[in-house]
Amino acid sequence: MAHLVSTQIHENYGAHDWDGTGDCPSHWKAKGGEDYIILGSPSMEDAEHFVSYRVCSSDDYSIEEVVSAHEVAEDHRTEMEKYFGDDHAVRIDWDKRFMSRYCRGGWSPLSVSL
Repeated sequence: MAHLVSTQIHENYGAHDWDGTGDCPSHWKAKGGEDYIILGSPSMEDAEHFVSYRVCSSDDYSIEEVVSAHEVAEDHRTEMEKYFGDDHAVRIDWDKRFMSRYCRGGWSPLSVSL
């Protein structure tokens, strides 16, 4: 089995003209989200926790947060994959989850300091 963890991205339109002093104006707008299929995770809670703490981010300008998590078959295809093709969901192998960091737009290697 696998776990489908879906996120919602919000952008703060109030921050576009903010000069950086005082409190940042808030005018949040939903901007889509991502589907993460976690293969081989021990539980749905583990998959959700991983996406929440290793993938999602939050600052004055944008927020990505987990909105749902479901157990799915390993060959599950999201609606976006069915419509647009297989590159519209991020598939993460649980055993290799710390080898790279997903950032919107793709994977990049993690920096390792020894």
